Amino acid sequence: MKLNELRPIQQETFSGTYCLTGRVASFDDEGIPYVKMRLSSCSAEVVVLAALETIVIPERLGHMELVEVKGRVCVGPEEGVILLTDIRRPFRLDVIRLPALQTLPRTLCPRPEDLDQLVESVRSLESDHLKMCIKRVLERRDRLEVFLRAPASTHYHHNYPGGLLVHSLEVARGVVSMAQIHEPDMPLSLQELGFVAGLLHDIGKTYTYDVKGRPTATARLCSHDALTLEACAIGLSYLETVDPDAALTLRHIWTCASPGARYGIPAAMTLARYVRDADGQSAMADNQKRAFKRRELKGFGKLGQNTYWLPALEAR
Repeated sequence: MKLNELRPIQQETFSGTYCLTGRVASFDDEGIPYVKMRLSSCSAEVVVLAALETIVIPERLGHMELVEVKGRVCVGPEEGVILLTDIRRPFRLDVIRLPALQTLPRTLCPRPEDLDQLVESVRSLESDHLKMCIKRVLERRDRLEVFLRAPASTHYHHNYPGGLLVHSLEVARGVVSMAQIHEPDMPLSLQELGFVAGLLHDIGKTYTYDVKGRPTATARLCSHDALTLEACAIGLSYLETVDPDAALTLRHIWTCASPGARYGIPAAMTLARYVRDADGQSAMADNQKRAFKRRELKGFGKLGQNTYWLPALEAR
């Protein structure tokens, strides 16, 4: 490839804010240095070129860092490419104004369709405050990759890459379904709080797993339940300023809903019970499916120390 042979297509431009998920330095056939970058957002993955003789790349630009880019779509003798004309770190206010979860890197999600469901669900919330809270919790370099790629457990339910995201979505939807069945008059604002509580109930596991799903030192020293408030601190701090009752509701759900009232405070609202029950149902359903994965779907199945039973019912 020769960079000098690339010709821009008129009116075909490229721009946006992306997560930098890969880069390789190289030389073209004429010895001109360039950097090949992989950029990702929640909806797209693109590969771009930056010619070092015509563009300045910000210093110490790290993996998973956000970049704002502009470029031209070009054609060459062999293929079309995107050639950058500008790259910089975005301003914080510009990032805040992006649609919810826009910067989550699609390329790092084992099953991109799960990311699509996450983004669609969060953006469908009516509460802008809750969307901003989720943005502040998930759009962080120190945990988003783990949230997208880690399993939900080490040996049992949703024990596969991306299982934590799948389990979190199942619990969030389960909470809303329970609320609509048992309390059809529950205000939408409370239903959405239940969704957020279910979605982030296991966010503490982003401290207890690494990006490959291996337990960290934190996993040996701390319970993931005890890390939920810490993982959500920046989101709760924001909610405290705009909707204190919403922030207090989430704190209560996350600290009382565990079996045995882990922190000594019994559940004071049904949403707390719904989160606990939806969590258990999601886990048991996946465990049961795994117990019968390699055998006929009837009789007894075993997974670890747990035994499951499916009756042989004849269809009528």
